[in-house]
Amino acid sequence: MRRTLAIALAAGVLFVGGCGRVHQQQAPSTAVDTMLTLTADDLTDDDAQAADDEITTVAIAETVKGKAPDLDKAKQAVAARIDKRLEALKKDDAVIAKAGQLTAAHKDTLTKLVADQRSGLTALKTKVQGETTAEAIKADAQSMVVDYRVFMLTGPKVRLTAAIDTELAVATKLKADAVKQHLDGKTDALLALKPGKDGDAIKGAVAPIRQAAKTAHTDLKALRKTK
Repeated sequence: MRRTLAIALAAGVLFVGGCGRVHQQQAPSTAVDTMLTLTADDLTDDDAQAADDEITTVAIAETVKGKAPDLDKAKQAVAARIDKRLEALKKDDAVIAKAGQLTAAHKDTLTKLVADQRSGLTALKTKVQGETTAEAIKADAQSMVVDYRVFMLTGPKVRLTAAIDTELAVATKLKADAVKQHLDGKTDALLALKPGKDGDAIKGAVAPIRQAAKTAHTDLKALRKTK
């Protein structure tokens, strides 16, 4: 009886040990699938918001006629659009917080970027309320767009950096050196971009980086199926 029990216990230990080994083998694969799923969320393009970013100055300019009621209306319009940007920055903070594969350097850079933009836009919102001329309000509206580019540039910087860092982590797990080479230097190029008046140039610079991230995502998903 004791011998039978010992054999059974030994078998149980081997079974548990075997499960442990299987779990250890499956965990990296599960992690890869999870990371790729999260990455897909970061590859979206905010075309609608970017378009809103572009028309802001024109829209504000058309509301300002120089009279007090028009000035108040314009101030409210600028303040509302600043609030949209502040709300977008909250979402960027959330992306940074959940992006577990962000490098420490990239996380610091993005966190500072979002904090600086929040501070600047909050100050600009206060400044707008004190303006007394149409020209000053128009200048503030233009500054809101070209000095920050929250939708067109900041959001893509946050999400695409999170996506690319995640893809690089996955590529390392899958030993996908070609994917790593494809992504080499992309985040540095993205983070080096500056806001400014030329929206088309900004979109043109971001587009190939987003496409590289999308291509890497597709390649990694295909490679994952073969593992």
